[in-house]
Amino acid sequence: MNVMVTPKADDLSRRLFTVEDAFRMVETGIIGPDERLELIEGEFVRVNSKNNFHQSVQNRLTKALIRAVPDDLAVGIEPTLKLDDFTFVEPDIVLYRYSEAPRLTADRAMLVIEISDSSLGFDLGPKARLMAQAGVTDYWVINAQSLEVTIHREPRADGYGSIRRLGRGETLSPIHPDLTAVALRLADLV
Repeated sequence: MNVMVTPKADDLSRRLFTVEDAFRMVETGIIGPDERLELIEGEFVRVNSKNNFHQSVQNRLTKALIRAVPDDLAVGIEPTLKLDDFTFVEPDIVLYRYSEAPRLTADRAMLVIEISDSSLGFDLGPKARLMAQAGVTDYWVINAQSLEVTIHREPRADGYGSIRRLGRGETLSPIHPDLTAVALRLADLV
């Protein structure tokens, strides 16, 4: 389905959509299953297509994580992550505990990873703020070109209290106590 995309209109009132509105639109066919959208503070945002390099990094990182995480945890590939009633995102990878809950929510996310190239500014800026506001305790943004990783921790209402950038050869370790066995270097994956 082709949908007209326009930049945000200034000074006009908007009807904001909820996450449940969005899921009903998918169920009824208003939004097609192949459309790459995120709901950001009540407004639909088109997600950029991935290039081959991005996909390669995602595939290799996913494979390494699946080998490293305990069997009772899930390695979600582009899952829908509900941050609040008006926001859902589809990060590249989320580590979380299996559950029968109908939606994956921020409080269950042990590690959220975005692999970014054309959306790097958005992932490091507005999306990081949304993740912090939702309480995501460990949010990594991997620059798909340089393989530098920006690690966001200590979520607060106004953003993250701790932001560190690590190079491709440095060891990455999640902070969640159930993920202590996970340690990797991006340089080893490519």
